[in-house]
Amino acid sequence: MAELNVDETITKYESFINDVLKEDLRQLHQRLQGVNAEISDLIQQKHTLKVITNKQTHPHGFKTQVNIGCNFFMEAEVPDTSTLLMNIGLNHYLELSIEEANKYLDVRIKAYEKKAEELQQKAAETKAHIKMMLFGIGELQNSASGKKS
Repeated sequence: MAELNVDETITKYESFINDVLKEDLRQLHQRLQGVNAEISDLIQQKHTLKVITNKQTHPHGFKTQVNIGCNFFMEAEVPDTSTLLMNIGLNHYLELSIEEANKYLDVRIKAYEKKAEELQQKAAETKAHIKMMLFGIGELQNSASGKKS
């Protein structure tokens, strides 16, 4: 009878690991991938800002093509890159100087890096919980096999 309870307990623990803990870990990894993608995008924006505002490369501004919808492009000339419009979220744009834009991007990058660190910590805790549960299952199996002998 005690062996049946041990087997039921082990089955419950295994299903908890597979259904709850591993699913939590999968969701944490998905969120971490999203945060890392956002960090990568912000770093790319910072690099683009550096390139388009470089006076040595573009002393008189620069020319570009702008998508005006449905993959129709129009040529545009930007003579002054001392200020720019930056999307700060929810399609709200703010006119920023180059220094302000760099500070804004730095702050956003640090915020996302902090979020990534928190998610990595939660993932490590979840992995530790899984290992502890597996260790407990091993102990239960050892105690059950010790009682059989």
